[in-house]
Amino acid sequence: MKNTGIKFLIRSLVGNTIIRTILFSYLVVNILLLLLLGLLSVRDSTASLTREVTQSSYKVMEQAARGLSFNLEEATRSLVLLAGDHSVRRMMIPGRGIDIGGRIQHERNIADVAFGVSSLQSMISDILILGKNDYVNNLDGRKSLQWDYSFTGQTWFKQAISETGSKGFIALGLHMQDYYFKTNISKYHLPTLSIALPVKDYTLKTIGAVVANLDIAKINAMFELSSYNNESIFMIDNEQNIIAHREITAIGTKLNFKGIERIYPGFSGSFMTELDGDQTLVIFHPTAVEGWSIVSTIPKSVINEQADSLKSNLIDFIWLCLLLNILISILITAKISLPFGSLLSNLDKIGKDDIYIIKNKYKYRELDVIGDKFRELVVRIESLVKQNYQAEIALKEVELKTLQSQINPHFLFNTLQLLQTEIVCGNTEDSNHLVLSLSGLLRYSMKQSEEMVELKQEIQNVKDYLYIVNKKYDDRIDIQFHIPDEDVLKNRVLKLLLQPLVENVVLHGFGENPQSAKMTISVVTVKPGILIVIHDNGRGIAKDRYRQLASQLNKQDLKPDSIGLFNVNQRIRLKFGPQYGLKLRSKEGVFTTVYIVLPRN
Repeated sequence: MKNTGIKFLIRSLVGNTIIRTILFSYLVVNILLLLLLGLLSVRDSTASLTREVTQSSYKVMEQAARGLSFNLEEATRSLVLLAGDHSVRRMMIPGRGIDIGGRIQHERNIADVAFGVSSLQSMISDILILGKNDYVNNLDGRKSLQWDYSFTGQTWFKQAISETGSKGFIALGLHMQDYYFKTNISKYHLPTLSIALPVKDYTLKTIGAVVANLDIAKINAMFELSSYNNESIFMIDNEQNIIAHREITAIGTKLNFKGIERIYPGFSGSFMTELDGDQTLVIFHPTAVEGWSIVSTIPKSVINEQADSLKSNLIDFIWLCLLLNILISILITAKISLPFGSLLSNLDKIGKDDIYIIKNKYKYRELDVIGDKFRELVVRIESLVKQNYQAEIALKEVELKTLQSQINPHFLFNTLQLLQTEIVCGNTEDSNHLVLSLSGLLRYSMKQSEEMVELKQEIQNVKDYLYIVNKKYDDRIDIQFHIPDEDVLKNRVLKLLLQPLVENVVLHGFGENPQSAKMTISVVTVKPGILIVIHDNGRGIAKDRYRQLASQLNKQDLKPDSIGLFNVNQRIRLKFGPQYGLKLRSKEGVFTTVYIVLPRN
């Protein structure tokens, strides 16, 4: 038995079997759970590291923002000293003549103030003293400035004398230092970041400005406190232009990446975006200058590198768990497969030499029950299938014969009376037509061997029936046939299908004294098959009776006791299936419409 079970285990792992399904399902579920655990651990650790990196960058940027604010305050004090100096104002007042001695004295006074400012300020690289009257000076007494440079025409100068400053100064942003001599290689044609303070006369009218050019290199030095090698910290203005960066070529360029609009001036925050093809963590923090923000960009790879050790340990753990799962799965599968193999070996004997299953203990109660009941179940199923098949065939034959036998002509007596009347009155043509119609009806209904006929024959039978009925009512019923496509009449339908429905219209719709009666019979093709519509303008059906009829038409096991809607609907469903049959619409006193849906063939 052990050898049988082992062979069965090997076969089970090769074919599409329950044992293999159990084994692989167990492995797949456990592997997925392990992977999910690993992914969640990596995600949580990465998220934690991201928060840690963000907080660290916030501290660096906050410290840099405080240092920048302090240095700007110090620079503002220097600007206040120069803007409020009497000699500076005197040299900028237009239209007032100053003799040479006075000019020399004022220049000396300005030089003394400038010397004090330059000796105390480490953040300021130079201060430009510019008047609207074209007066120009700086910390080195104009020695490094081009004499013919038009300062008053520059946009940044116009901004300095026209705007109202916040925090005590006006932030001018970036401009190129193209007003120095080319020999001054540390400043000439290099960008600088400037703040300014307007100079006013004694009537508070702006007559010029003092502009402090900040040392961008020293500003960048405040951003070098980051503990991450690949972190880039820089400063931007409210138009996302870089105004301070460790790489001089980046200054003046405009930031452009997805999510840039999330950097709101005056707010701090962080988000993840794609920068230069790499996922990058972007952190931003406001400064003391309105519109200026400090921005830090850290590649996602830097954060991921810190999680590499965790990933490595996690992978080792997953491999260990996977190996243990495989061993456990094999043991469980072997334990289950042995009883299954024994059972299947016994079942294989059925249909060969013996149909009896030897009662055996298969270790599991469920397998014992299967082994005990299998032979009995097979015998019972075979017996029930035969009985059910024979019962259904017999039932359908009886029902079809019973339903068809109910549709034999029952108005023969009235027709003979009508024929007698026409003969007595001498109406030879009508009498002849009546005889032909009656003989057609009798011949059509007496062919018991034909269950299916062409729709053309069924329509002709209805025409014969309606001719006889209409003669009874002196042709007071307007009968119309609407068949756009004559080819549809070649389809085969159940015999005596339409006559009971037309008879219902005459007896229940028009009654014994039809007035302005009209009946239309239409035959068209539709998507499900053939649609036959019988419409009349008779009495209609009362609401309660209509609901009762509609409900009964939907019942599969209806046993009618009269010819009419139910018989026809039953015959159609027994022959073609429940998707075909009758539908009914009616409004009391207005109309009744019967829809017959049949398959095409």
